[in-house]
Amino acid sequence: MGARYLGLDGGGSSTRALVIDDAGRIQHEWSAGASNMVVVGKERACSEVANLLLQCGRVDAIAAGIAGADRPWVRQTWEELLAPYADQVSVMGDYRIAWAALTDGNPGLAAVFGTGSVFYAEGPGGQVRLGGYGWKVGDIGSGIALGRDAVKAALADLEGWGAPTKLTEAVRDWASAPDPAGILNFAYDPAVDWRQVSDLAGAVFAVAMGGDAAAEAILTRHEIGIAQYIRTAKEKAGLVQGALCGLTGGLASLWHPRLRKTVDWHLRIIARRPVEGAARLARRRHQQEGGRD
Repeated sequence: MGARYLGLDGGGSSTRALVIDDAGRIQHEWSAGASNMVVVGKERACSEVANLLLQCGRVDAIAAGIAGADRPWVRQTWEELLAPYADQVSVMGDYRIAWAALTDGNPGLAAVFGTGSVFYAEGPGGQVRLGGYGWKVGDIGSGIALGRDAVKAALADLEGWGAPTKLTEAVRDWASAPDPAGILNFAYDPAVDWRQVSDLAGAVFAVAMGGDAAAEAILTRHEIGIAQYIRTAKEKAGLVQGALCGLTGGLASLWHPRLRKTVDWHLRIIARRPVEGAARLARRRHQQEGGRD
């Protein structure tokens, strides 16, 4: 049997595992629950991944893109858990496997737009990570940031000091509340996960397409900021014109038409899944190092 390479993509809602062979062909796939230790705790996260590892068995190399892996204690925990299953183990932030899904380990930049957002590039200037601040601080262009701005626009409309906006209807439905007091009570209810505000992101794009000035202003403000992040990451990584640049995540297809007009760089939607990028990184390292750890 030939070499086998395992890619892991672990996040706050689900975990995916995929094995490829030397030619990059997908051999097996599995899925499990959340594995972001910061969100679900160490015990649950490790249990989900351990079940996947038992199914796939030992492989030649593992590359794991795990949310929260930039924290040393998180990275160390995963390295210890994965070590018995391969001679080579690499643990990294989940943004890097999204980048690898685009670049296959070559110079380029990936912008990830989901509940949060992050920008990651590698080039002659080194590795560059921008954003990814998390839901408490907020990430530009992310579902949480757009949803939060939609709530603020709706409150301004309802209180009479802001522009009328169709976002108000979407926010009322989201909070099941007719007025500012009810919306704020919902937003600050300890039982409500504030990350759910990202559910409003799609409404911001839809309402803006209908000509709503408040929604358009939200997107324009984020669009300008996103372009600055991309330019900065590109410059810091030393990327030249023509280097790969792609968007991924749940909001990528919504941002793509707008950013193509703003960013002076050819943007594409990343077709491969991040878990495939992880598996390909595992294969690349193993082949480059001749199978040595």
